[in-house]
This record gives sequence, C-alpha cells and structure tokens, in this order.
Amino acid sequence: MDASVPIFRRRLGPLGLDVPPLGECGFEELAAAYRVRLEPGRGPVHIAGMTTMAECRAAMLAVKRMDCGAPWVSWVCDEEGESPTRVAMLAALFVCEGMGCAAFGVECAREFADEVLAGLAAYAQVPLFQVREGEVLPWSYEPVPRDPDAIPCATGTEPCFIRRTIDVGEELECGPDLLEDIIAAEDDPVGAVKITVRSQDDVDVFALHQYAVREALCLCSDVPELLEGALRAYQGRAFYDGTGELSREELERLSGLYGLIIL
Repeated sequence: MDASVPIFRRRLGPLGLDVPPLGECGFEELAAAYRVRLEPGRGPVHIAGMTTMAECRAAMLAVKRMDCGAPWVSWVCDEEGESPTRVAMLAALFVCEGMGCAAFGVECAREFADEVLAGLAAYAQVPLFQVREGEVLPWSYEPVPRDPDAIPCATGTEPCFIRRTIDVGEELECGPDLLEDIIAAEDDPVGAVKITVRSQDDVDVFALHQYAVREALCLCSDVPELLEGALRAYQGRAFYDGTGELSREELERLSGLYGLIIL
C-alpha cells in the first residue's frame, strides 16, 4: 500500500504537555491548545513528532473538530519501535487508525526504519511512511488481511487483541477504590477490564485512573454523553460489548470519533 504525499497546510508538533499522572494538563485543555493552531477547513495536516498518546489523540480530535480532513500522523521511536515515553508503535497505529488517520509514519534513525515499518505492515490498514530529515517518504507494503477474530485494541502504551467471545469479567464501578479494582481485575484470568460510567463524577474518576489499565478495556454506559466523556479521557482504544442500551447510530458516531470497537 502506498499513498501520494499531499502538500500539508499545517504541521502540528508536540507541545510538551501530558495528562495526569505524567503531566498536569487536562485533556480538554490539550485539545483546545491544538485547535487554536488550526484554521477551519484548511487541510491536510501532518501531526508530527508525537511521543505521547494524549498529545496525539488531542491533535487528531482537534483536526476533526476543525474539519481539516484526515491527518497524516508520525511518531518518534527507537529501534525497538517505542516512543521516548515507551508507547509501542503498534499501539499508536491501532489508536490512530481507529480515529481515522490517512497514513501512519515513524521518525527514527534510517538504519532501523525499515524494520520498524515492516513490523507495523503485518497489521496496518492505512499507508505507512517515514520522516527523514523533515521529508515525508512513503513506504510501500502489501496489506495483510486481518484475522476477523483478532480485533486490535490498545492501552495507552501497548497493543492488545480481543475476540468477539471475550470474557470481560465483572463490571468495575468508578468509586474511590477504582485504582485498586483495576489492578485486582487484571490479576484475574479474564480477557479484559470492564468499567461502567453512570455520572460525570464517574467520568472524572475514570480519567484520573485510566492510565492504570494494562489490558483491553471495555467501557460501558447507557448515557451517550458519559460514554463519550470516558472515551475522550481514555488514552487507548476501547471496546463496547453490547450490553448497554445505546443506539447503533450513537455507537457508530463514537466509533468514528474515538475508534471505539463495537462487538
């Protein structure tokens, strides 16, 4: 797969900000900081030099909000395919694909760029590219059909896969013990952590502790606005197991915005 490199109208780079506990910036503040750097309808945009999921997702949402088209997104990584903040490039790819990037690329030393991109090519469904001395260079590959039973998700740092028959275990409430509950749930022999949000307070609690999720995450709510709030806060790619009462139309809207996987 290959794609012609467009003439970018805007380049969005890192702002050096992050959400708690690694930073002190709220996610909405981060997204707003990217929006003011864009002009409505002026695309395409290159989101470049990303190192954290929070900045990458905030920039992508800003591009959507400002109607600037599907962005090209590139991440800085090392020979192991990890960013300086230890985000695996495969996790970044899954999140960016889910949120609708036009192409995904890496910024790394020339001698191992091909190896990193070859590792992504086994899963990628969008064009890949590398950035070398500021130049965007397409990287050709043949897409591999995905196993329909291996559905790609991601935490804030690692890729993970689920199946439609996945056991999500017991629902976790967003109470004062959520952090401990997440840690305990991940010690159980189930395939995912399931968290339910029922109020704005729940969304706030989840946002504070979402970084602790290290397995595939199932988010659940019967209120569209609350599920959307949790999806904005989560710095990975979550799924919805169909046990709630949201309409298909609403779920597909959230899937298009945040990459929510609908089982």
